[in-house]
Amino acid sequence: MHARKSWIISVIIAIGGAIAVVLISDLKTPPSQSKKKSEIIAPFIEVQNKSFPLTVSGSGQSNAKNSIDLFSQVNGVLLRQKKDFKIGVEFQKGEILLSINNNEQKATLYGQRSEYQNLIASMLTDINLEFPKQFNKWITYLKHISIKKTIPPIPIAASDKEEFFITSRLVYSKYYSIKNMEARFNSYTLTAPYDGVVTESMINPGALVRSGQKLGHFSNMEIMEISIEVSARDVHLIKVGQHAEIRVTGHPEVWDGKVVRLAPAIDLNTQTMTVFIESSGAGLLHGMFPTATIYCGNIDKVMEITSDLLVDEQWVYWIDNDSTLQKTELKPIRFQEETVLTRMLPDGMRILSKNIPGAFIGMKVNPQQTNTNNE
Repeated sequence: MHARKSWIISVIIAIGGAIAVVLISDLKTPPSQSKKKSEIIAPFIEVQNKSFPLTVSGSGQSNAKNSIDLFSQVNGVLLRQKKDFKIGVEFQKGEILLSINNNEQKATLYGQRSEYQNLIASMLTDINLEFPKQFNKWITYLKHISIKKTIPPIPIAASDKEEFFITSRLVYSKYYSIKNMEARFNSYTLTAPYDGVVTESMINPGALVRSGQKLGHFSNMEIMEISIEVSARDVHLIKVGQHAEIRVTGHPEVWDGKVVRLAPAIDLNTQTMTVFIESSGAGLLHGMFPTATIYCGNIDKVMEITSDLLVDEQWVYWIDNDSTLQKTELKPIRFQEETVLTRMLPDGMRILSKNIPGAFIGMKVNPQQTNTNNE
């Protein structure tokens, strides 16, 4: 009886041990988890072809359209005027900018005019004998001659004989000699050719001026001209009269401009062409380096996408109806600074809006439309 109880106890212990082993092994096994296949998110935009404005941009320096360097053609001492010829001083058209002492030249010119007057008077008797019908014409001419005024034009000869007579008296020779002196005499005074401001002054009153010496710079600041360089590939888009917008970094203003002329040839070294744009308005100053954007019309039925979406500069990935990636040739018709334009994408096509690392044709993706659409 005692032996039987021992046997039963042993069996019970063995069964309990087996159960314990099973329980312990179950604790070591991690709880089952549903294996979830990782998904590749594919952000996309839908193609919407539309009319797109064509623009060409470039930067350059702004310069006053009307601007001149002032040089002296004569020698003499610079006189003081009502307005000082200093940087920032404004002058109206016709006002005297600079005046050089001309007393000596004035006396010489007056003497020559007096001699010319005597010459005409001395030949009146012969004219009355040889050409009586022309006498009153020459009397009237003599009355209009003054040593303080510009010599009036010589009367037109009524015949070859009269012209030969006038030539023999050296009238023409004396007349053109005086006209040359008058032109030089006018060089002693420099007047403003238009409204403007002094932008450079290199002389002071009382200083001796020499012929050929630079005196300063005078500019009209109302109209600015900006010269920009554009790529040779864009030359065919630009025409005189096109509208442009002018911006300067750090300035909130936007100025309107207009293409006024084009360089006649392409630069061989840079393969660019110079375009000149006129603009005006407060705040646009001489010497700035603005950026000009020229509007060259529109191009129809195109899609604009960012350049970084291109694969090998000619392909783009799109998402098929079965959520797999496909690749299509783009054939860009125009490269912008950061985008390209194409007509190869049909409306509604879902193209990637962001590159996927390791993308390949047939890759299964989870499409997600983005809010950003390159329009």
